[in-house]
Amino acid sequence: METYFDVNRQPKINLLVKGSRKSGILVALLDTGFDGYLSLPITLAISLGLELISVTAVQYADGRIKNELVFSVTVVLNGKEKLVQTTLTDSTEALAGTALFADYEVKFNFATQKIKLEKIH
Repeated sequence: METYFDVNRQPKINLLVKGSRKSGILVALLDTGFDGYLSLPITLAISLGLELISVTAVQYADGRIKNELVFSVTVVLNGKEKLVQTTLTDSTEALAGTALFADYEVKFNFATQKIKLEKIH
């Protein structure tokens, strides 16, 4: 699992994700304002073959509340597979939320542009 800052100084992580049709590596923005697991581009969800599991109300940063479709996706973190929930986005950018890293200590060093993920025992 590679973590880094992109040219715009945004923290990113490479994640292996698996659906019913295929798997692949995606680059996701680590979004500390997002309390879910993942938000994936619609085109990626379709190509992976993700399974619809529910509908949930989501509140956005601007206060809007909207019903979102929730899908299941397998994410590989530190060599271990974890089935998590994802919503979809019209954006081309995937978001990795704080729920995905609940078992980790995450340290952002903006001066050195390094991210450190440590599994909590």
